[in-house]
Amino acid sequence: MRKRIIVAGFIACMLAVFLGNAQTKQWRPVYTSRWDYLLSTPENKESILGIFCTEASITVLDSTRTHYKIRVSNGDVGYIKKQPLETRMFGKRSPGEPAQYFYRGEEGYQGPHLYVQAAELRVRNQPSVEGKIVRKARLNEHTSLDYYPLYKDGWVYIGDHFHEQPEYIQAKYLGMGFTHEQLLDAYLKVKGKDMTEELDAVGRLREIAWSGTTQEMLQALRYYKESWERSGQTNPKVDIDFELLLASKLQNLEYEAYEKEMRKLSMYYLVEGRRLWDGKINEREAADLNLKKVKDIPDSPECGWEPLYFYQSPNLILAFEEDYPAKNKMVGSVYSMKFAEQHAVVLGKEIIDGHYAEKEFISKFGHLLSVDWTGNPHYYRIANGDAGFFAIRFKDGVPVSFESVYYC
Repeated sequence: MRKRIIVAGFIACMLAVFLGNAQTKQWRPVYTSRWDYLLSTPENKESILGIFCTEASITVLDSTRTHYKIRVSNGDVGYIKKQPLETRMFGKRSPGEPAQYFYRGEEGYQGPHLYVQAAELRVRNQPSVEGKIVRKARLNEHTSLDYYPLYKDGWVYIGDHFHEQPEYIQAKYLGMGFTHEQLLDAYLKVKGKDMTEELDAVGRLREIAWSGTTQEMLQALRYYKESWERSGQTNPKVDIDFELLLASKLQNLEYEAYEKEMRKLSMYYLVEGRRLWDGKINEREAADLNLKKVKDIPDSPECGWEPLYFYQSPNLILAFEEDYPAKNKMVGSVYSMKFAEQHAVVLGKEIIDGHYAEKEFISKFGHLLSVDWTGNPHYYRIANGDAGFFAIRFKDGVPVSFESVYYC
């Protein structure tokens, strides 16, 4: 009898913890020990809402003799047969877990995931088309998930673990990853037959080509332009002529050739009539520019580049570090800059200020740039040796910000 009381007390305490977690505003979950189906009613095994993986993130809402009533990551509420629940994850996978919903890589050691199969897919902050759009998922994006709804137009949760920055997409847009060859073949099969299918296929081909070779980019973009012109429609989200210009200028220069080009350009900054050179800025110059000395700034780097202090204004931040190999000498470099009046980056003879045209920038320096066009468009990287990169962001055709980033 005493043993039964202890066990019952332990279960009651654990349930209280689970229920307490479920009532918090943040997602503070427990984890399943095996995969199973989520049921809408515990009495009917056929009332399936969805399927969850091993170590799925859940909160417990109630308990019967045979089932837990739970909420899963996308907000669905239902019942699961009782099983051991854990307060931590151990990277386990239970036998028979279906790979068509929870792929774990060829070797089976990865976390459960699928891939985005749609171009320009909107990611929302709620599991509803009324939710706010927080970003766009890219084609073939690796998407971790622990629950898959099995009803029409269900949503999956793909945001951070504790739901502090929630993100949702519809499950029907997930599956296995594509290759460029697969999408090119799919486009050619529907080209000239069904315009709706053709535009969908060429949209996916365009997106995947941006992560491929220059030849693949140019071919896909030309197909994209051709298909949309034949359709008699326009896509206001895509400036295809601009993308063709950019793709035609991108190159993959060898390291030595790239370094030679950068030395010829001899990059520096113009700030209120002063020339500033990375690694040569002193504190007197910072003071003359009315910059305020601070020990740290928000989101400052934790590795790769660890300045000892900064000088800042609303439009400019300088990072100061010890001049190596010299001792007891501090030198500054531009950490970030907004292209306000009298703020510019100079590359060779080109003064890139807040009025400099984006197309001109691409035409002059495209061979030095790298881009992540589908994930972060109009953000151009210029390599800084093998240590990191300089980045210039454009908006509405003109530059708005500059930053220096070092690799960890």
